[in-house]
Amino acid sequence: MKIIYKTKKTRKQSLLREPSKVMKLDRLGSFHQTRLSFSRQLIDQLKTNKWIIKISKWDIDKHGIGNAIISSVKGSNEFCLVVFCHPIKDQDRSDRVIAEKWDMTFSLFNGKPTQAEINYMSKNLKVQEAGHHLPKQMTLSRANKSVRVFNSVLSSLSEGKQPDKALINDIGYLVRTTAVYGNGKFGIGDFDGISEQVFLKKPFQAEMLTVYLIRFFSIELVNFLAKIKGGVSSVRLSDEISKHLGVGNATGLGMAPFLINHPELLHKWINARETAISKVLAIENLDIKQQNEIIILLNNALGYCAQWKVDDQNQSVRIKNLSLDLETIINNPNTKKLLSQTYPLKNIFDFFVDQISLETEEILHSIFIEPFSNIVENLTEEMAAVETKSVPIKYKIKKVINIIRQNYDWALKVVVNDQKENHFFWYTSQAKLEPRLGVQVRDHGTEKQLPFDIAHQVQNTLKLLETLPENMTISEVMIKHPETRNIIRRIIINDTSEYSEIQDNLHSDKTKPIDILRCKLSFFGASKYDPKSDLWTRITLFQGAPLPHQLQEKNACDWIFPYLSDA
Repeated sequence: MKIIYKTKKTRKQSLLREPSKVMKLDRLGSFHQTRLSFSRQLIDQLKTNKWIIKISKWDIDKHGIGNAIISSVKGSNEFCLVVFCHPIKDQDRSDRVIAEKWDMTFSLFNGKPTQAEINYMSKNLKVQEAGHHLPKQMTLSRANKSVRVFNSVLSSLSEGKQPDKALINDIGYLVRTTAVYGNGKFGIGDFDGISEQVFLKKPFQAEMLTVYLIRFFSIELVNFLAKIKGGVSSVRLSDEISKHLGVGNATGLGMAPFLINHPELLHKWINARETAISKVLAIENLDIKQQNEIIILLNNALGYCAQWKVDDQNQSVRIKNLSLDLETIINNPNTKKLLSQTYPLKNIFDFFVDQISLETEEILHSIFIEPFSNIVENLTEEMAAVETKSVPIKYKIKKVINIIRQNYDWALKVVVNDQKENHFFWYTSQAKLEPRLGVQVRDHGTEKQLPFDIAHQVQNTLKLLETLPENMTISEVMIKHPETRNIIRRIIINDTSEYSEIQDNLHSDKTKPIDILRCKLSFFGASKYDPKSDLWTRITLFQGAPLPHQLQEKNACDWIFPYLSDA
């Protein structure tokens, strides 16, 4: 199976993979982090702009309860992570976003908070969504300890020894968040009010900084408590282990609607990634250093897979196949031979593509992009989108019909009266305000479903348009048939944003929402996907990332495929 490229309108532009190849759930659900991922972008920004991260307040008692402030400063810009640690019972800890008690609550604050503002937040942060929050708060988050790891690390450090590496690797974090809110939710500052700051123009940088500072706080907290418990006999957590610790996250259906509801943004992200892939595959020659770096990355990916352990049977099989594929590529003599020839990366990919899984295809793309930060540097500037709810009035029915037939052939092939293609429906729980997935033959409420039956809507709209004069404007259609507005807007967006649509029926019985989650999480920079069902997964963020005091080291930005030696 040779890779298929879509020719762009000008010869200056790269050749990109067809959306029909890329925008399938099984492929989107095989993505890994790249240099384009938002956590990677954050570290690049912190290093390039020489941000200083420090503890500016530490009012934590011997039980780990109290308040702290972690400051991140660059010139006149200062963002402070305000932290409150609370006493809770073990049974109150939960991965659920609807939990009401947490070990820790956080907010990233724009500037340095006054004591009055800290006092105000002390009352409201602990109740999260139920609180009244300040416009200077940029994010809202909460986390629970991974009690087994946290207590084990605390015990070891207090006794003067480093913790068991195997345990560290199996879990990968001291604390796990269940939500990191931004963009004006629950009364915190809206993105429009702070987007003029260059640091925040790229997507999700405030949220990523929040998680990075939470990671720093969790490490400092366990060191602090170990010192209290062990006194002079205690030791601090080594840099090697600290660097391998990230922040855990439990992500469920709540994240899935985002990519469906933001088609322009989805296109921007995928287009940047596909452009990066096309650029590295078009590299004509690699020097010896670059050739060696590709080999090192292949081996690092294999080491990462060896320590990627999950309970889920399907993902375990995928990891096993990925490892076997990487071993095949590493041990095949043609790999080194192809690296020294013209168009090495494209030829390696084409040589192995018929033998490897989708998971391996996409990890190869991450590997190939990794040595070329200069190629992706400008692409990160193109990953934000100014979204609008309006619809261009220039389109006429004939044009929209042509777009449907050309870009939505996948939707037209769906047999919409087949029960299997109408198995699920998406809705928002009134009681919990969480997105849910219902089964049509079992659950009530289909009349309140979210408009994610894209294939069905496309077919119905095409039937309607074919009954109308082809020179009628699309605005006239929407006035007379307002039920078509949402889908017509999506169709028109797809005319110029070809990666804006997931090309699978989201109501099909074969749909696995976890594929959508993993796609988005890959752009956050997640590692060690640990599915707990088709509906939610645990992941780790910033595992392998440099610690604050390591940000100015030469290779600080090179932390893909983290694995712990001798674990």
